Amino acid sequence: NIAPRHVWSPHPNLMLGFVGLEGDVQSLSEDLKVQVTAKRNRALGFGTDKVERRISPPALACITSHVLFEKRGYFVEPIVVGLIESTRKPFLCAMDMIGAQSFSKSFVCSGAAAKSLYGTAEALWKPNMEPEELAEVCGRAFQAALERDCLSGYGVLVYLITKDGILEFDLASRND
Repeated sequence: NIAPRHVWSPHPNLMLGFVGLEGDVQSLSEDLKVQVTAKRNRALGFGTDKVERRISPPALACITSHVLFEKRGYFVEPIVVGLIESTRKPFLCAMDMIGAQSFSKSFVCSGAAAKSLYGTAEALWKPNMEPEELAEVCGRAFQAALERDCLSGYGVLVYLITKDGILEFDLASRND
């Protein structure tokens, strides 16, 4: 439906989504993969298990913010979402092009249709939704925003991070 997909998942409880220019998305994604790999042997932001160290959502958000501010040339607005392993609480962080972070306990939006998404998401979102209901609300919010913003393209991929891993929903939309 949407090609290429602008997401990176370092492990099943964490995702990084990118919105922006294709070349900058690819460059930032590669820079972040190198940074995370280089820091994997350090304890900062990673789990203490020697077998498999996983980066935490706040640590990935911090690294992403630092890379964006250091380079100051990427036309990319990333979103870091995940589950904090110790508490199983959601972590949501959106950033602008220079790495300024915006945290939320409910939802974050980014991209061309962000203004439409915020309005629709505020109307539809409520706390403590079941995974199926949350996926449906996300799909409805995206569809409504796409109807209002012709520059956003078409097609919707909804990723849902659960305790069991990442679920992907590919929603059909208008193509005219």
